[in-house]
Amino acid sequence: MTASNIRQQILEHIETLPGEQVKTLLLTWLTDTSASLEDFERLLTNQATQTTEESFESGEIDAALNFQPLTEAEMLHNSKTALEAYRRKGSGVAIG
Repeated sequence: MTASNIRQQILEHIETLPGEQVKTLLLTWLTDTSASLEDFERLLTNQATQTTEESFESGEIDAALNFQPLTEAEMLHNSKTALEAYRRKGSGVAIG
């Protein structure tokens, strides 16, 4: 891949990132790598993968069919409650 193609791909990726992510990416590139375009492209690819993984939220659907995000503590509480109910009833599915 030519330097021109790499520059174009980098430009397209950076335009979609928030300013703070661009700043962090540039600082990492300048301080932790040889500062080549290939290094920057690799950092950008890794950062995009991390951002995608971090964008998943856990939650539940309320009665109005709206997504309600849950904190880690709420998810843990719900899991413990479901496990306790399963142990009491011997079934995890409400039969109605």
